Amino acid sequence: MLREFKLFADLPPEAYKKILPFFKKRNFAKKQQVEFADSFRDYVFFMKSGRVKVSYFSPEGKEIIVTILHPGDMYSMHSEATLAVIEPAEIWYLGLKDFKKILLDNPELALVLIKILGAILKNTNEALLNLAFKEVNSRLAGWLLKMAKEQGLAHRDGTVIELNLTHEEIGYLIGSTRQTVTTILNRFERAGILSLQKKRIIVHRIEELEELC
Repeated sequence: MLREFKLFADLPPEAYKKILPFFKKRNFAKKQQVEFADSFRDYVFFMKSGRVKVSYFSPEGKEIIVTILHPGDMYSMHSEATLAVIEPAEIWYLGLKDFKKILLDNPELALVLIKILGAILKNTNEALLNLAFKEVNSRLAGWLLKMAKEQGLAHRDGTVIELNLTHEEIGYLIGSTRQTVTTILNRFERAGILSLQKKRIIVHRIEELEELC
């Protein structure tokens, strides 16, 4: 079971038996905030199933989604971010002290952890650069392209992106508004780049998204 988490994917079987007792599990319903019994910031957690959005809110209440966590991802809270479930989730978690002990007992995990943290930093930097230098049209095309490459499913008409996000939430992800996202998606559909369906998008011409980025 732990093998499903990226950090532990390559550990030998005997190591799993030692690590497993450290973990606790919790299920969270859609729209529920991810919180634990005591200090949330004392835990590292891993996504077993579902999806969770990590957001910041301005003093005026404006939301910016910095990332969406998927099965296999890990996260540790040391900021003022809010985590809310967008698809019912099972989360495995453990205390920071126990996590540090696991790293000390399995030093090979340190390199994997560095790679994971590096990927998180890369995604954050890309998001900041996109907000600073790209128009909304390009940001949305880039987000669709990323989703198609990372989570897309082959389809006879192209690539299917399963979409459990509202247009408003996509807007939060790319620094825009619901109205603008809807307008641009409709424009892409009229151009034949994609088709909009209930809770999914079919990308027909992925090369045109690449040109728009």
